[in-house]
Amino acid sequence: MNREVLHAISSVDELRDQAELLDIVYYEVSGRRAEGFATPPPVPDGAGEDPSDHADIQLMQRLEGGALSIRMRATVITSEGRFVADVAAIFRIAERVSVPADVVMKFADVVATPVIRPYLREAVHQSALRLGLDAPLLTVLDTREKSFWRSTSSEKSTDRP
Repeated sequence: MNREVLHAISSVDELRDQAELLDIVYYEVSGRRAEGFATPPPVPDGAGEDPSDHADIQLMQRLEGGALSIRMRATVITSEGRFVADVAAIFRIAERVSVPADVVMKFADVVATPVIRPYLREAVHQSALRLGLDAPLLTVLDTREKSFWRSTSSEKSTDRP
């Protein structure tokens, strides 16, 4: 069925006005002590020689149907253990819209990241506490910045059918 797009979104402000936060979804929360394993946790690419206290954070976005999903995944490795938190904010867009990929990416950076970040931090923190380890702290975002993360993955298609 070919449905006409009613509105073309051209800015982050416009998309923010159209988007309503529906839910926060956890895809993965895990922790593993380094102690007690014959091999240390795997070192992420780019961690260098000393993998301790390294955090790799990925930001992904997807616009499909009436939902815009912005997902952040943090892999944190310390000398004591490895922690993973994968959390998404699900936004509803009431109108049928077309949104350029760069607007979706900027929305993910500027609007969704500050929404998701506290949930991500809490998941990593709680995993460490449950394992009896020192909780690694993810840095606080500087909200004066226009962009917090470079997108590492995104859906190419951002037009809603």
